Amino acid sequence: MTDSNAPLEQTPAPAPREPARPRRRNALIGVSLVAAIALGALGGAGASRLAHRYMPQQVMLLQPAAIGQMKPDTMVAAKGKVAELFGNKFILDDGSGRVLVDTGPQGDNAPVADKDETVTVQGHFDRGQIHAQLLVRANGDTLAFGPPPPPHGPKGPKGPKEARRGPPPPPDAGPDAPPPVPPR
Repeated sequence: MTDSNAPLEQTPAPAPREPARPRRRNALIGVSLVAAIALGALGGAGASRLAHRYMPQQVMLLQPAAIGQMKPDTMVAAKGKVAELFGNKFILDDGSGRVLVDTGPQGDNAPVADKDETVTVQGHFDRGQIHAQLLVRANGDTLAFGPPPPPHGPKGPKGPKEARRGPPPPPDAGPDAPPPVPPR
């Protein structure tokens, strides 16, 4: 039996809940970490691209071959004497033949070789000339030449689509021109 006159036991009221601040703080920390990781990845990619642009590229050295036996559209190396100089180009003579060596725009700044100097040149052989990528002087000094820069402008790699839509229109026909071909 229960005594109705007995005082009722009161249960203490539950303690007030902590505000949701720790959740907000944890969410803010999580978002900050994700942003820091993303920025680090972007910064690392940019630094890597910058380093590759200004660091010399690795080149596999080839054994020099006779100029008279070079095959078109191949990577070659030739060793000989500089016979003539023409700005950023020179004639290399090895006794079996002569070849024009093009050092590209980087060879414009300073002479890359002297007349009658013995040099070894490595590069791409095409149409009777070597597009130099590497030049080694007799004293061991090495000069590296990069590929030409990509084309810019409307016909370049990021130009407007209109510049890449096929051949240009034919010139205006004169009074003696044949009639145009009818469409099919």
